[in-house]
Amino acid sequence: MAKRAGGIPRAIAMKMIPGAIKAGFSATGFLEYLKKQGLGYRRTIFLADWRSALGVSQVEGLLRFVRRDRLPTARIIADVEWATTQEYMFKVKVWSQTRPGEPLTERFVNIMSDRNMTPVEIEQQVFSQWGEWEKYAAESLKKVQTWSAYRRIPGKSFEAD
Repeated sequence: MAKRAGGIPRAIAMKMIPGAIKAGFSATGFLEYLKKQGLGYRRTIFLADWRSALGVSQVEGLLRFVRRDRLPTARIIADVEWATTQEYMFKVKVWSQTRPGEPLTERFVNIMSDRNMTPVEIEQQVFSQWGEWEKYAAESLKKVQTWSAYRRIPGKSFEAD
């Protein structure tokens, strides 16, 4: 059997973790399952990934319920150890249209910021940056809804062994 690249098992596992959380797996039980599948990796790194996914799943979609003129509180911002370029990342649901009369396309975009922002500020960022994103330049933005907030916490930038 060919040897896998170092980060491949971790990448595959990170895709599977949210489903395992919903299915009721414990962190240890899921790591054992991954090892049996040949996808195991270092326990400390796995536990950091598990905690990040658990925090994300608990606050997913809560930003849409924050008043538009208020800053999101720490209770609805997921603490993650992802290597992001800024301290905060906001997930925003957008609806766009290529040509009039065509159906709306729904997707998520991410807004990075060095500070916490209100939903109004986040939406203004999306509208101001929409034309700058070359893959969306041909589409007209119709509707924006803030979705989730993430905050990078200090920690090691893990690499799978």
